[in-house]
Amino acid sequence: MKFIIFLILSLIVVVPAFAVPLSDKTGLKTKFDVDVGDKTYVIETVANFNIDDVAFYNDTLVFQISSGLQNNLLELQIPQNITKGEIHLFLNEQEVAPKILANQQISFVTLEFSGNGTHTLEVKSDFTLTPEPEIIQGEPVNVAAIFVAVAIAAIAAGSVMAYKKESQLLVEQFLNHLFNVACLAKRDVAQNSLPVN
Repeated sequence: MKFIIFLILSLIVVVPAFAVPLSDKTGLKTKFDVDVGDKTYVIETVANFNIDDVAFYNDTLVFQISSGLQNNLLELQIPQNITKGEIHLFLNEQEVAPKILANQQISFVTLEFSGNGTHTLEVKSDFTLTPEPEIIQGEPVNVAAIFVAVAIAAIAAGSVMAYKKESQLLVEQFLNHLFNVACLAKRDVAQNSLPVN
């Protein structure tokens, strides 16, 4: 029994001695507001070091970094509506190869690098604002005017249909009258052409 307790206690004490420290892979999530043109965009970061400043100038996102660790990990979320084209990262003016995933809304960048101290990370791409469709403000729609126009059109269409129907009725009456006259005329001619006794 003592041996089992000793074995359990030794596992609890010995295993953490060989574990990787959590502080090397644990990061702090931070959001930075970056002005691009006349708009402000949010750049989200998760890093196991301190990001002192984020700025946007000369079509480049610039991160000022200070780290006390040898192994550094950074995750960036950059909105797609300020980035176009391929993204390139430069750490202390040396190009580095991060993992980049992108969708319709963001570019997600993961970068691991070594070295403690201060660093400058530059994110370059063809940074362009996507123009948003401009909403043209016109005069408000006058519903009453539209209703009146539709009503006048309906009355006009009804009048034309009634006129056509009335005209057709008049033509039919005229043809009936003409037929009756023709029949009477034929009868009169037939009576006049009979021999008289």
